[in-house]
Amino acid sequence: MNSPLNDTIAVIGGGVAGLTAGYLLHKKYDVTLFEKSGKLGGNAFTLTTPDGQDVDIATAAFGRFSYENLFRLFKKLNIETVGPITKNPFGTFGLSLGFYDLDEKKGMYLTPGMKGLIAQRFEIFRPDHVASMLQAMRGLRRAQTLFREGDLEGLSLEEALKKIPGLRGNAKVMLLCCMCLLTSMHCDDVLDAPSGFFIEKLKKYNDVLPPKALFSVRTPKNGTKSYVDALSAGYRDRIILNADIKTVARRNDKVVIMREGGEETVFDKVLFACNADQALRLLQEPTPEEIRLLRPWKYTEGRVVVHTDHSCFPKKALMEGFTFLYRKKARFIETSVSGSLWALPGVSKTCGLISTQHPNIPIDQDRIIFEKTFRTPLFDFDSCSTIKDLPSLNGIRNTYYCGSHFGFGLHEDAVSSAIEVAKKLGVSF
Repeated sequence: MNSPLNDTIAVIGGGVAGLTAGYLLHKKYDVTLFEKSGKLGGNAFTLTTPDGQDVDIATAAFGRFSYENLFRLFKKLNIETVGPITKNPFGTFGLSLGFYDLDEKKGMYLTPGMKGLIAQRFEIFRPDHVASMLQAMRGLRRAQTLFREGDLEGLSLEEALKKIPGLRGNAKVMLLCCMCLLTSMHCDDVLDAPSGFFIEKLKKYNDVLPPKALFSVRTPKNGTKSYVDALSAGYRDRIILNADIKTVARRNDKVVIMREGGEETVFDKVLFACNADQALRLLQEPTPEEIRLLRPWKYTEGRVVVHTDHSCFPKKALMEGFTFLYRKKARFIETSVSGSLWALPGVSKTCGLISTQHPNIPIDQDRIIFEKTFRTPLFDFDSCSTIKDLPSLNGIRNTYYCGSHFGFGLHEDAVSSAIEVAKKLGVSF
């Protein structure tokens, strides 16, 4: 139990960064967590379906090698994870990725199991498909070499791709679709982003893309709700949902949280674990450095629709994981990414639910179960230029920051930034 003499800390934001920070800090400090919505977890969002099944509709799977701190956290929380491999050779052997051309009505499917291979008539072994996968791997290695040698300095991803002739056709489609998945950004925004950001991201998170992803990616056995609940259990009575914070003021070495109704609460410190633009909007009298480092951040409003409309998708046997539906238009492609919720552990294989982000297809309104908009960081030249300096804000005027934008926008980055803040406040991980 926290002593009344402990320093008080307000954590603003109940996503994985804020929950991790609260979990670590509440053992030493008197923590109060404010979440503006009615649900903890942020993009770790568990939906209970009409038939009573719990399904994760956004974040759900993680590379066991690249998400090092997240898996250390899982171990501390006793969160069991499961891999995609099964012992049944005719079942789902591994995570499936499908790339389906909506205009041509044909696709390329990475389906490791016999069931999927039969469904696609073993087309993955066609010489052109094999060549595309080899081109993608060689192209990424070439991009890393060019980046290391400084030849991609200051170039957007679109400009960098022109220097790598091998990344064309299906190889380019696979790369851009996966980049959209890993950033929750639209393809045009991905093409405009700094090439170095993606090359470094792929170097760190190299096991969340095929072929490694087919064997490396793991999923919490009981869904993301299991670790959201575990992270918040120790200070549940100090969590305020639907928090209506109006402003955050720093006065006389204290921090004052002011609510819309006029209520004021005084804390010793504040930790912003929310979006950068939200933090800047809440701050009363931000410092010049806070303005310089927080103002460049913009966010993608990502619509996610949970539905049972399979009319635009390939057959179900080819959808045991993620399916990218794309059209060749505008600058290159327009794509959505859909997760097959029946592929999650503990979910019935008879479940027909699909979770589609950035829908680029018509979806029958009568088949929509749920929809929600998730905000995710937009990584462009302006925002990426601030990342290395963001930690310098921590500790100034009793104010601290963490979030996925301190890295590459993924769960691991959110957790790692929270660990660093806790360390700065004298709490080891």
